[in-house]
Amino acid sequence: MTGAVAFSSSATYYSRTSSCGHHLIHQIAALQSPSILKRRNKIYKQQMSFFGGQTSEGGIQRIDRAAMAEIVEDVANSSREESGYVIIDVRGHDEVQYTGKLDDVVETLPLPYIAEGALVMEEEDFKDAFGFEKPQLDETLVFTCKAGIRSSQAARLAKMAGYSNILDYMGGSNEWFS
Repeated sequence: MTGAVAFSSSATYYSRTSSCGHHLIHQIAALQSPSILKRRNKIYKQQMSFFGGQTSEGGIQRIDRAAMAEIVEDVANSSREESGYVIIDVRGHDEVQYTGKLDDVVETLPLPYIAEGALVMEEEDFKDAFGFEKPQLDETLVFTCKAGIRSSQAARLAKMAGYSNILDYMGGSNEWFS
């Protein structure tokens, strides 16, 4: 059952069978009921921090469009090294191709690769596989996706991989291009 997607009542999982027959299962996106989405949208409208966002479970800072625009501008006007930010879009390459990148300074690293351990790869292997330098543990990772769900998951995975400076753009490309 290679590359199959299995559904359950609470989450969507990506499952791949390795040559040894072991299954690697990674949670990709939690399915949310309309009442949860309604509550989430209400919370997102509240200004709760300097960045205009909120702190989610695990201390990951969620940021709004204004903060994201400021970060993108900072990286574009200086560099990744000077700004200290690495902006990562976790949408699939096909999604990014369809809508375009948020900006040229945004790197693309789809969530399934992060779930499979991309952020714990050796630096050279990471660059060969994804075409950009692996983020350093002292850099600030800024995740974005389509609507803020996958970026939140990527942020939690990055925290588990040892990163501590993590921002999650809660609006995603839906908001950015609207």
